[in-house]
Amino acid sequence: MIFSKANSLNNGQLPLIPLHFQRFEFKYYLPETKADKIIPALLNYMDWDPHTLGYGQDYYQVNSLYYDSPDYGCFWDKESGISDRKKLRFRYYSNDLAPDSPVFLEIKRKNDALVIKDRLQLKFADCLNSRLDNYLTALNSSVETAGLASEISWFKKRNCLKPKLFVSYQRKALISKRDKKFRVTFDYNITTGLLENFNQVPRQLKKVFPRTVVLELKFNNIMPGWFHKIIQKYQLQRLAYSKYCNCLRIAKPEFDDNNYNLN
Repeated sequence: MIFSKANSLNNGQLPLIPLHFQRFEFKYYLPETKADKIIPALLNYMDWDPHTLGYGQDYYQVNSLYYDSPDYGCFWDKESGISDRKKLRFRYYSNDLAPDSPVFLEIKRKNDALVIKDRLQLKFADCLNSRLDNYLTALNSSVETAGLASEISWFKKRNCLKPKLFVSYQRKALISKRDKKFRVTFDYNITTGLLENFNQVPRQLKKVFPRTVVLELKFNNIMPGWFHKIIQKYQLQRLAYSKYCNCLRIAKPEFDDNNYNLN
């Protein structure tokens, strides 16, 4: 596994950020009140993710800028039930971006529950629309990044991908005490807004299904027996939930079908 130390935290520590991984991901959609009950039960078997502890609170901010084609092909691939699909996005973990702030350009491949993600680490100044293609071309000259940079460039140009949607949320993350690759995350306060330029975040973000949480289970091998008991006790129902698709439904009401309203 490849790691990066570029993500600075408030206390000055530099945690290891994975640049490549492959794992299974199961998602559950539930009321915030139920999520608040599940976390204490999980802490019998899990610890807080060190990334969370580094921020001095029980969550960290996740911000993503999703790309899509002019006809929203990535959205419709998911809606059509295509199992083997890709998404391209920027991701960063701070609300304040300076020119040299670290930003990750990710290509996320998904085949049913299997997720493969690869990241390129950039500076914010290199992410702007007018500079990104030139930066990717420069990365092609490096043996370490040439393959991924080439794949991203091809995927982006082949599908005419451009920034479309900004998504932000607060993530509470836990890691198993016995298996450090077994993670559970809770995503609260999801907000979104249309965005076609990385220069400025939308001023008024829309809330996405208030008072609900997306629980994500992430693992490489076998789900432990104790988590099966958590599923049974709290009656968790696995759901094919896409943050991108559901946020786009909110940002573009003509796409909304009210599939995920728990109220």
